[in-house]
Amino acid sequence: MVVQHSDTVGLAAYRTLFTHSAEGVLFCTRDGRITAVNPAACAMLDMTAEEICSLGRDGLVDQEDPRWQIAVAERERTGSAVGVARLRRGDGRYMEIEMTASQFRAEDGAAQTCCILHDMTGRMAIERELEELSARLLQLSRGDELTGFQNRRGLVASGTQLLQVADRRHAPVHALFVDVGNVQALNERLGHHAGDAALQAVARALSVTFRKHDVLARIGGTQFLALTLQLEESDHAIMTGRIRDHLDAPDTRAFVGAPVEVCCGWTTRPGGDRTSLEDLIARSDWAMLESRAGRQADFGPFQAG
Repeated sequence: MVVQHSDTVGLAAYRTLFTHSAEGVLFCTRDGRITAVNPAACAMLDMTAEEICSLGRDGLVDQEDPRWQIAVAERERTGSAVGVARLRRGDGRYMEIEMTASQFRAEDGAAQTCCILHDMTGRMAIERELEELSARLLQLSRGDELTGFQNRRGLVASGTQLLQVADRRHAPVHALFVDVGNVQALNERLGHHAGDAALQAVARALSVTFRKHDVLARIGGTQFLALTLQLEESDHAIMTGRIRDHLDAPDTRAFVGAPVEVCCGWTTRPGGDRTSLEDLIARSDWAMLESRAGRQADFGPFQAG
């Protein structure tokens, strides 16, 4: 790459570049006065050149943005700096600007700074959109769209965290395994919407029974798991009763179109126990199967452990 001397290019060429550049350009003195502003900078900041010059550097930058102090220190140390920080717009709002600042000596020998401004708004909007998309994809990978609960992958992440909290506090973990027994029959008799409604009704029953910080997951086609701390084993029957009441409510029956048949099984991981999450799921599943075998005749459509 060959760099021509300024005398060869001519001052008019630099004036043309300053005027027609797509990037904003500011010239500042060492004490913060802004001496020249190009049209692109005016459009970017939504102010006239006179308004920008009257503000000066200190009126233009967001003084509460710590990145400015870092950039100024870098410029003083090395003669140039590149960074992102906030500049004031004409409407009083601040916008993110990527700035390249370089010091030079004017013809009279005075130190000046040339600042090249690049509007980050479009790039930041794209980055936010990508972040939201990434979060959505993560949610989809860990969540169940039908019920809004976590899926088994999400359960592994949040359930492991809950067990870690329990281990630190030496607290027991209570697990409830729920299986919806008549989804297939509902699908065959009333259509798949009825089976989906039954799963949604069970999810709603669990949501109103457990607390926001408890872990609720749909871990299989008709299977749900709830993990919670700070319960007494005597609370198991009370909470199972709340689930029963919700599923037996007229509004729930009308929503599904028929009674919802479920079987529940509780198990407890005592404080100090180091049973893994998978083993805890298996134990609660076994408790549900025992409940189904032992109490089906007693509880009819609703099987509770």
